[in-house]
Amino acid sequence: MSSSISSTIDRITTNALAASTGVSSEFIPTSTWQGSKPGYYFGTSTKGTGYYLDDQLGQKSNNDSSSKRSRDEGSDVAGNGNQRRRVRFGEDEIKTIPAVRKPSAAELLEQAEKDQELSQTSRKTLDLTRGVSSLKSFVKKLEKSIAKNGLLRADYPDEPERFMESEVGLYEDIAVLNDLATAVEHYEYFVKMGAVDQLIVLLGHENVDVALAVIRLFLELLDPALFVGDERVALSSLIRAFVGDGESGNGGLGMVIGNLSRLHKTEEEEEKGIADVFSLIENMFDLDQMGALQLGTSNDSKYISIHSILVGSTTFVSFLLTNLADKKESGWKTPMRLHGSELLAAILQNENSRQHIDNLFELETFSSVLDEDEGKKTSLEKVDGMECLLQCIATYRKKDPSSEEECEYLENIFDSLSASLLNEKNVDSFLERQGVELMLRCINESVHSGSGAMKVLYFALSGASNVYKRAAETFVDAGGFKNLFPMFMGKKSLMPKPSKYCDAGNISVLRKFATLNKKANNGKRQSKKMKQVVAANKEWFQILEAHSIQLLYGLTRHLDSASAHDAKARLLSKFVENDCEKCDRMIEFCLKYDIKMRKAEYKYYKSDEAEEAEADGVDIDLAALSAKLEGGGDLFHRISVVIAFAAKGSKRCHEYILEQLRTQNSGIGVIKTAIQEFVNLLDEGVHREELQTYLDAI
Repeated sequence: MSSSISSTIDRITTNALAASTGVSSEFIPTSTWQGSKPGYYFGTSTKGTGYYLDDQLGQKSNNDSSSKRSRDEGSDVAGNGNQRRRVRFGEDEIKTIPAVRKPSAAELLEQAEKDQELSQTSRKTLDLTRGVSSLKSFVKKLEKSIAKNGLLRADYPDEPERFMESEVGLYEDIAVLNDLATAVEHYEYFVKMGAVDQLIVLLGHENVDVALAVIRLFLELLDPALFVGDERVALSSLIRAFVGDGESGNGGLGMVIGNLSRLHKTEEEEEKGIADVFSLIENMFDLDQMGALQLGTSNDSKYISIHSILVGSTTFVSFLLTNLADKKESGWKTPMRLHGSELLAAILQNENSRQHIDNLFELETFSSVLDEDEGKKTSLEKVDGMECLLQCIATYRKKDPSSEEECEYLENIFDSLSASLLNEKNVDSFLERQGVELMLRCINESVHSGSGAMKVLYFALSGASNVYKRAAETFVDAGGFKNLFPMFMGKKSLMPKPSKYCDAGNISVLRKFATLNKKANNGKRQSKKMKQVVAANKEWFQILEAHSIQLLYGLTRHLDSASAHDAKARLLSKFVENDCEKCDRMIEFCLKYDIKMRKAEYKYYKSDEAEEAEADGVDIDLAALSAKLEGGGDLFHRISVVIAFAAKGSKRCHEYILEQLRTQNSGIGVIKTAIQEFVNLLDEGVHREELQTYLDAI
């Protein structure tokens, strides 16, 4: 008590002394700290213990106030020799400390991810020095992490700070397993330890970031580039364990797709998650095509392709179609649309998929195995996939794509629609939604979409049933001849033009090429880019030429005397008009593709590929036939059928064709040979019988 009173008196006396002098004393002696004094610091030096005048105060006061030392900082200064030992204290202040808000679970994990990115050098790695034993130890550790996190989440569901540390640890353990991709030989043991099943369960974790970590893990582990040599069996065991029986949506693939329901395309990280899902599915397509799902299985095992699982056990196609048709600003951006359209085209063009999707116009609404209300959807909730595809195309009926990515996206949409029309139910839906009329509008506008529209129209006429005949009649009734025959006759001014954003439509390079051709002796060589653009432009118009022949062949196949709108007579009249100019064009095509076909066949027989095939016991004649058809034989057969149709249906055309063939040092035997080859390639049926009548008639 007495010491306290003494120190108080000492402080009062010291303050009074300083105040009475009116000037600042250099030193105010006192044995104990008496509180802060403006302009002084407390310490022990040459004059003893007390308050010393701070001669640097004036200089410091002109600087930022943050330069004042805190009590803690002052305590670090120690006297040594001539150096003064001083203890600095800051001015007394009363501060209001704001309440600290508890971070959410997402914020905690986000911060953990940022910390991990900043310290990649210190990232945990998978220790495999002891081989399988090391892997087994880590899998046990992973199981404990999963159990611990699950327990804490169950006990403290509303207190994320309680379980987030375990969640971050779990997230890190999953990331460590990416290193397993460097040791594919351990995949089989990884599967036997039950790790794959544990990870599939984590795909349904409440924290979507944990699920995304698992998706990224399998994206790394199921890399098609790893399917080589002796490691193929190991990777095969992993993908089969991941897929499961394939008959339910609860396998790895179904769980991955289920996560799409909780990934928002407006958030960057989750949008990347959607892209990871797409990339993982692409990897699985590639591995399936390479035989990974069938390798290592017994002959009795039932093989189900990835495509069949996607369309048979999930509603992934509905997800793609719905989002691709969404034109809202909040919808997918072009890169995501391109990625999604590539997957859609790959699925619909696959034979296994087409067996399941015979009702593109009536698909189940997208649902997820992770949705609580899954199964509560009524049967009335359907997705009209045909309408979705037509809506995607309608955007470009009067305008060109505005980027190279958009050009590729539009091509994928046309491929998807064309493949869907191999099923007659989808053709019926296509006709009901005025698909033929939309395709003709695209062609009539001479825009980029016109080329894809020609392909779709050919597929709409490619089948044998009555619905394809109705499509042919609809084409004629909608005025399709005025779009078809200018293209058939090679009138480029009336043909669809490629977008300037694709190689085929690169106007600036094409103009340079034209200028270069005019100056043949200037010594300049074509650049690699110029050759690429010129080749693409040439291919563009060759494809249009091929589509026009295929479409014309489809019309001759389906139109007969009983066709609506007097369609057959109208078609025959087109071959007679303008002095049978279209017959001249047909003969030109026939002789052209006959030569191309023979060259392709001869080239194959002389190739190293043919020698290798023969050495491997492959039927070389069958392989040569394939090369022959691809090299022009298919179009040669089809244009010959069109010539026979015109010759049989019109006496004037018949006489004119015979005369023109003679002037070309050829004869009707060329046409008969082509049709006979075509007949031999066809199965028994109405069309084969019809071609036989052409042979008899001409």
